[in-house]
Amino acid sequence: MNKLNPDQSQKTDNKNTRRNFVKSTALFTGGAMLLPNMQMNAMVNVFNDKKLKIALVGCGGRGTGAAVQALKADDNVELVAMADAFEDNLKSSLMNISKEMGGSKKVNVKEANQFVGFDAAEKAIDLADVVILATPPGFRPQHFEYAINNGKHVFMEKPVATDVPGVRKVLAAAQMAKDKKLNVVVGLQRHYQDSYLAAMDQLKKDAIGKIVSGQVYWDGAGVWVRERKPGQSELEYQMRNWYYFNWLCGDHILEQHIHNIDVANWFVGEYPISAQGMGGRQVRMGKDHGEIFDHHFVEYTYPSGAVIASQCRHQPDTMSRVSEFFQGTKGTVSTEGDNATLKDWSGNTLFEHRGKDDPNPYQVEHIKLFESIRNGGVISDAENGAKSTMSAIIGRMATYSGQVIKWDEAMQSNLDLAPDQLTWDSPAPVQPNADGTYNIPIPGKTIVM
Repeated sequence: MNKLNPDQSQKTDNKNTRRNFVKSTALFTGGAMLLPNMQMNAMVNVFNDKKLKIALVGCGGRGTGAAVQALKADDNVELVAMADAFEDNLKSSLMNISKEMGGSKKVNVKEANQFVGFDAAEKAIDLADVVILATPPGFRPQHFEYAINNGKHVFMEKPVATDVPGVRKVLAAAQMAKDKKLNVVVGLQRHYQDSYLAAMDQLKKDAIGKIVSGQVYWDGAGVWVRERKPGQSELEYQMRNWYYFNWLCGDHILEQHIHNIDVANWFVGEYPISAQGMGGRQVRMGKDHGEIFDHHFVEYTYPSGAVIASQCRHQPDTMSRVSEFFQGTKGTVSTEGDNATLKDWSGNTLFEHRGKDDPNPYQVEHIKLFESIRNGGVISDAENGAKSTMSAIIGRMATYSGQVIKWDEAMQSNLDLAPDQLTWDSPAPVQPNADGTYNIPIPGKTIVM
């Protein structure tokens, strides 16, 4: 695959100041929600009289939740198609969506439009105006590419890929979406959260000066495990227990910690040029834990010289923390939950946002998507989504290999974890050892590019 040269945000000229970064990327980082009402009202209301048809691709918990939020975001929408690899997932999701919507006629998924299998996504996408992509992320690039090729507006969950070829595919489709004036919202919902937007507004006013360092965290006990069932093929088992296989999930540094890494990119105003770090697997050791680590620590270096320390952990009975802290030349900013605080270096509070009554950002991102579609606007989150995905991927590369990973070099990687073409007869991309365990990355030995 041809080398894709990272954009000019990797260079150290004046385009990389935080202010210029925020200005030039306002749309694809959720900034479209900040357009003045006057400007929004002046746009052509091209879809106001049309019932927008929605397709849900990926019927797990997140897809079910996203579908409900989409249905609540606009008065004139209808869920008409659903797709999943597994019929039981689809049926359960449809039942839960119908229950959450109180039997609303907005839920109108006929039996013929309930698609199951590896070709289900395309069939559902074909029937919709707006597509929700919520499968395990390994499938995201091909589904996004198909949706954009066919002129659909998209909400897609993060991360947007699990490998570098997938990132390149999403970047190419993101440009196509811009050219076609299609709206794309990515589920990095902090860009739609009042506390983070308030903090960013203060950063644009130079409240704490230039950010030079920071620490971002997603430390917790971990997530679900799905045991192997009798009669399951290896491929079905991995897809059911998808969180623990890199071709499907990308490890928790990517699937979960991407949120905090994305905030670092956003607040610093750049994407990292290199990553180095360490990680391993000390607690989560079972056969049902696949191949991923249970802890990562990464040091990201940015073009401006800023260094961000990133840590994530899935270990029960340890410190839990999901937050971000940054140090600037004039003070600090912290973001945690619904709150944001800026202080000077004497400890005086410069700004404080307490957001217990703020709107749910998961709902807001869908409201903004449909408002933009109705008003002829364009939200272009996919490019930032791809680059924050890439930021987390180079972190994983660093912890797995023990090497310094440079963005420019990593973007040339052709290591393809997630095959585009699968059937139920396909071998699983990862095979277990004779004892049922899986090979775990070993720093100093594992090849990551």
